[in-house]
Amino acid sequence: MKFIAMSLLALAPSLVFAGGKASTCDLGDSKRPQVVRVSHGGKIGSTDIYYLRQGEAAAQPLLGGEAEDSRGSDVRVQCIGGKRRALAVMGDFMSAGYPQGFVLTYDTRKKSFERFNFAEKNAPGWLYSGPRDTLLVFPPGGRLQTEHRYLVYRFAPGAGQDNTEEIVEALPKADGYEVIKIGL
Repeated sequence: MKFIAMSLLALAPSLVFAGGKASTCDLGDSKRPQVVRVSHGGKIGSTDIYYLRQGEAAAQPLLGGEAEDSRGSDVRVQCIGGKRRALAVMGDFMSAGYPQGFVLTYDTRKKSFERFNFAEKNAPGWLYSGPRDTLLVFPPGGRLQTEHRYLVYRFAPGAGQDNTEEIVEALPKADGYEVIKIGL
């Protein structure tokens, strides 16, 4: 019985919306918490509209824009990391017709949230956070050309959503990066 309870507890971050509860994650450090919250409301058919609240700011539609663009199903949310934390979100949203999501972090030096958007069949597997860039790494198999290779999104500071992507044979080296495993 204890094993079953622990197994269900381990799955809880990915099943957060099955019971209709909001999910929170503290992305700050011990001196300055930066809590983000993903919640939903406004059911339309079999989907819900999802919202994101960053720190003390008002809740906004999860994907930005109009609330209807953040209407989705099978939405998975996970608070991940150790010293540096991240919020990972992925789901089927009505505005796209394919899975999409983002990974959200908080840069304590810049005192600002950083959001890394993606739209892939596979969920990302790793976040590499470094001083010069951030990598979002997807396991093999999401696209035809990545059947046996990794897809890497590279985000440079100050470039907004302008990023590069490359296909590589092996996981990037962790030298100079803090690596966070994502398990959506």
